[in-house]
Amino acid sequence: MYCRGAAAVILTYDVNHRQSLLELEDRFLGLTETANNDCLFAIVGNKVDLAMERAPEGGEKEGEASAKAGGSCVSSKVPRQVQPEDAMALYKKILKYKMLDEGEMPAAERMCFETSAKTGHNVDLLFETLFDLVVPMIARQKTEEPSQIVDIASCKTPKRTRSGCCA
Repeated sequence: MYCRGAAAVILTYDVNHRQSLLELEDRFLGLTETANNDCLFAIVGNKVDLAMERAPEGGEKEGEASAKAGGSCVSSKVPRQVQPEDAMALYKKILKYKMLDEGEMPAAERMCFETSAKTGHNVDLLFETLFDLVVPMIARQKTEEPSQIVDIASCKTPKRTRSGCCA
């Protein structure tokens, strides 16, 4: 796998499973080598709709508390295993691995997101942020790069010389 020529890469993990963040780092840190130095990296924690933000008081599990309160439905919330700070640390590790200056790249707080594909929470924010960063970057590259268009009207055609056998 490679991401050569990509303007942005979205690396996603499950906020409810620490192992997914660790595997993301193990599997894809090397992948970043093929990315251009101006490629943006977004670190996205998904499934926040399933995460229990804090442990219920009294040491009861959320489902048990709901059942005791007369609720017939057991909650499907699970304890959060990955915090936003963990994602920011991975983002900074990627910048360091690519030997990029943190001051020249977007801040970790701006490039780390928590989303829910199920509910759509922060999905628009993720793509709008990337769009807002990528479009100006591409426009700047277009003005900085030499034009690849050749104006054939300005090219001089070589004069034909007559060969000795055909006159």
